Amino acid sequence: MTHNLLLTQALPEPGMRLLATRTDVRVTVLAAPTGNALAAALPGADGVIVVMEEPALTAAMIGAASRLRVACRCGAGYDNIDVAALTARGIPLVTTGAANADTVAEHALYLMLALARRGPRLDRAVRSGAWPREFGAIELRDRSCLVVGYGSIGRHVARLARAFRMHVLVVDPGPGAETAARDGCTVVPTLHEALPDADFVVLACALTPSTRGLIDAAALARMKPSAFLVNVARGPVVDEAALIAGLEAGRLAGAGLDVLQTEPPLPDNPLLTRDDVVLTPHTAAYVATAYDRMAVAAAEKTLAGLDGRLGPQDVVNPDAFSTSA
Repeated sequence: MTHNLLLTQALPEPGMRLLATRTDVRVTVLAAPTGNALAAALPGADGVIVVMEEPALTAAMIGAASRLRVACRCGAGYDNIDVAALTARGIPLVTTGAANADTVAEHALYLMLALARRGPRLDRAVRSGAWPREFGAIELRDRSCLVVGYGSIGRHVARLARAFRMHVLVVDPGPGAETAARDGCTVVPTLHEALPDADFVVLACALTPSTRGLIDAAALARMKPSAFLVNVARGPVVDEAALIAGLEAGRLAGAGLDVLQTEPPLPDNPLLTRDDVVLTPHTAAYVATAYDRMAVAAAEKTLAGLDGRLGPQDVVNPDAFSTSA
């Protein structure tokens, strides 16, 4: 039996090489990664790997894909995939978040250090001929780091923060709280309770209806004026207008953002001109070695799905196994 596997884009070479070892899998890569192309090709697919944030895998596409048995998102986030529609059809969704957790966590620490030591500001100062001695830097040591979301990425952020002798607080609405407690973190029941104690707030949670706009004006008002916000999750987890207003009012010390509500940002976005903001272009996961690991993980997990070797513990939507297609 031949399985038809559809990719929205080609995986890095290690992933494609692994797929090529399976003579019973016919791999098709979309000529153009567009929604129309995906919708046209998906009905003939037994499995699909969505490689980037676009195109989205919608409920209408899933409904028309009568052969589909497994879906994979090559990455940690899956907000571009209609999970409810997959679950209703009994189709498991796998991701590769664990494969890039180290590099995303390292990027979160980079943003924390850049903010704490005023790195970009000092670089600009030296290049302009200045040689400042007083610049308001702080140490990470003995500061508190609040990790919001204790999945693979959040857990690695916590480990790195502890290596800098920080106090790690965790807010996680799911099973991550139990893991965080076993790891020696201080688990705080709600974000509302945790924010006043945090010197750094690191967002490492998935974008869901409950986390969209999680950091709003009310949340920012509970943060210390000396605290920093770091987002390596998804842009819409933060109410960007509220963040800008908070920075302008001095309600927090700065922000390190790998993700924004609109990517790339519009030229008139006030965040672009602020000296207390460090920005990177949604690249926390895109280090070549990590992306190779993600590609291999995507291939392995998708093949496991095609072979019927996935269980509830392996997927985003374990309820798919109790749903008849």
